[in-house]
Amino acid sequence: GRYEDERVANKSTYWVVFELLWRDFFKFFAAKHGTKIFMIDGTSPQHKKRWGYDPKQFAAWKEGRTGYPLVDANMRELAATGFMSNRGRQNVCSFFTIDMNTDWRRGA
Repeated sequence: GRYEDERVANKSTYWVVFELLWRDFFKFFAAKHGTKIFMIDGTSPQHKKRWGYDPKQFAAWKEGRTGYPLVDANMRELAATGFMSNRGRQNVCSFFTIDMNTDWRRGA
């Protein structure tokens, strides 16, 4: 980038630019696709998948009792401290939507 060429490039400036590009990509993607990005099929209408929901499974996830140590540790940390790392949020959300096949809005 110009700033880096004129001044200094380092690991910090790389990640700032990277995160700004990531932000802008999703901003334009959302502008193009609207609310479709929040649906189970995303922007591709070719799949006809439906969300499932199991109240017992949901409770186990919420309480950190899924049987998956990484998921459970993150959920217990959240319950105990009110905090979860960004990577932890990514992991438990992925588990929630993909492995549990549950609409992400239920866990939001």
